Amino acid sequence: MNYNTDINILGGIPNYQLLYIGLPLLISNEASLKQVLVSKNEYNFRTERSRQRFLTLLKSALISDNEKINMLASNLFQFLKDDEPSQALLFFWLFSLNNKLFYELNRDVYLKFYFQGRMEFPKEDVIAYLKDLISRTPELKGRWSDNTIDTIAYKYLSVLKKLHLLKGSRKKTFELVNVNDKMLAVYLNLYSYLKNTKSNFLDDEFSSFSFTPKENLVERIKRVAKKDWIIMNFAGSNLKIENAYEPNDIINGIFGRS
Repeated sequence: MNYNTDINILGGIPNYQLLYIGLPLLISNEASLKQVLVSKNEYNFRTERSRQRFLTLLKSALISDNEKINMLASNLFQFLKDDEPSQALLFFWLFSLNNKLFYELNRDVYLKFYFQGRMEFPKEDVIAYLKDLISRTPELKGRWSDNTIDTIAYKYLSVLKKLHLLKGSRKKTFELVNVNDKMLAVYLNLYSYLKNTKSNFLDDEFSSFSFTPKENLVERIKRVAKKDWIIMNFAGSNLKIENAYEPNDIINGIFGRS
């Protein structure tokens, strides 16, 4: 996966409901989405170029090469249409998995500071990380100007705010993220569909994306497993997660209705 600046486009979209509604359409019938988005312009984009760019972003940000993940995302965005915070959390996980830069910024900066209990999240910290990333990544050297770096940092904070992970205008501060048991089960089933994960979930860097401190994580997962929403095997300090449901069964299995 290569680095790109999809964060900049995403940070400029004012209404993320367009993304949450558009993804199921894209997965079920791309031609239908093109008609709604490009031909009829039901999303009210000013130019055809902006409509096409939105379609391209939707594919890049949310469409995985793993069909199970796509099916889970499509079903849940429709089911959670009246629960925008949960849609935002699901989007955070999906975009992290589909975008290398967003994933690494979250892993190395946002989540690191979140678990440290930091109050503020200055843009300067993101800029410093990006400059360090460029210095140690041959493919990025000479590719992004200082202005581009500043824009990425600004748009990244904007994305996190729109996903209810930060708050504030000039100064961004951390929101406390509450992942309820059902969304934790969604996250764990999503994780189980991933390829090339660690054999021990507790050693996998994606475990921090649960927003659950490591000292509480096992007990929370045990609680979810007791409800038969995921399958866990815990021996010593080794924790293995298996999905309890295929994507088409997740809504009925976890949320109790189809």
